[in-house]
Amino acid sequence: MSEAPMPPAGRAAGLAAFLKRHPSVLGIMSFVLLMAIWELAGRGGNPLLTSHPSAVYTALVKQLSSGVLVNALLQSLQPLLIGYGLAVLLGVPIGLVLGRSWVIEKSFGFYFVGLDATPLVAFLPVFILWFGLHVLVKIVIVFLFSITPIVINTWTGVKAVPKTLVEVGKSFVGSESFITRKIVLPHALPSIVVGLRLGIGRAIIAMAVAELFTALSGLGGLLLKRSEDYDTAGMFVPAFVFMAMGIIANYFLAAMERRIAPWHKATSAGNE
Repeated sequence: MSEAPMPPAGRAAGLAAFLKRHPSVLGIMSFVLLMAIWELAGRGGNPLLTSHPSAVYTALVKQLSSGVLVNALLQSLQPLLIGYGLAVLLGVPIGLVLGRSWVIEKSFGFYFVGLDATPLVAFLPVFILWFGLHVLVKIVIVFLFSITPIVINTWTGVKAVPKTLVEVGKSFVGSESFITRKIVLPHALPSIVVGLRLGIGRAIIAMAVAELFTALSGLGGLLLKRSEDYDTAGMFVPAFVFMAMGIIANYFLAAMERRIAPWHKATSAGNE
């Protein structure tokens, strides 16, 4: 005797459960659909003004085989990693101090709020005059772009720690360093990771902007050279590499958060 067909509601529930177990499938489906639409729409356009995925793939293979893309990526990674690493090493402690000391918060906190709202791109010519056209100016720009979201989110996370938890630590005669390490830091960790994720996005943008201004090396320089040659497909290659770097970094930081703060996902309403 054959089984009765599953009702539509049951199939929908089964599909939802499958997608929840394998959320990457949604991203793959979205990417394939977008590429298909772009391929169909782009084939009829002017190659000097637009492109399509198959042409971009051909340009990618060409740039990889010649080594130009790998060299540009390595040149970009150096200032990115150094500038962002310095922003993390300094930004997290600064945010912790701002959140724990009202004197330092009132004395210096507004500088970071102001820096976050400052259009730093406008100062790039000045930075180039001060630091030259090579790696140092890129490191400085990446650092300045990425440190403010790290500081501000860490600061906000520390201020959000329930006062009762701190008072419990003090009642057990806990030192300031003990309270910060054992109570404040674990509670503020999700906010810190949010700052790191925002900071890496800002860092990649800063690296691209700096390389477009210097036009000497890196992925930004490669993108500018391809645009000057009216190679639209080749121009998309470094642009997509920038995008891929942001996605990979974001997934890495999200995985790090799940590992060191698993309770955040379990208690977050956004993950129901």
